[in-house]
Amino acid sequence: MLNSLRAVPSRHQSLVLNDAGQVLLVETSNRTTLTLPGGAAGKGEPPHLAARRHLESATGLVRALRCLLVADYTAARRPFTFIHWGGRLTLDDAAAVQHRRAVHWVDESVFPDVLAPDDHRRLAHALAFYTFGSILPVLVDGAPPE
Repeated sequence: MLNSLRAVPSRHQSLVLNDAGQVLLVETSNRTTLTLPGGAAGKGEPPHLAARRHLESATGLVRALRCLLVADYTAARRPFTFIHWGGRLTLDDAAAVQHRRAVHWVDESVFPDVLAPDDHRRLAHALAFYTFGSILPVLVDGAPPE
């Protein structure tokens, strides 16, 4: 069963907040809207490491991704989207990331204007789960990843 799950295309994203409660979103070349940093896993790449790699590539941040907030199934090209908790940055740390051209710190009030509807719904759920402490630990071989 595990091998069949690995064959299913999936998208692995990271949710990072700053101390002002803004969400880190990025521009991508294949979308007209902003999105959470993320992308597909490489062959044999663990999901949390795929999300970490995409986060670092888009923002320069290297974060330990040890918790999942959302696992979403849709009938789209990548039927599963996973949102990993990337943590909260101080405003100073967030400002250091801001210098990258395609990175934006966005208030929840403007999500409908900058996100695709499915991304908006998914992110709203991820934020709600984070707020209420509903997280799922990520384990590799029964232990938290490095």
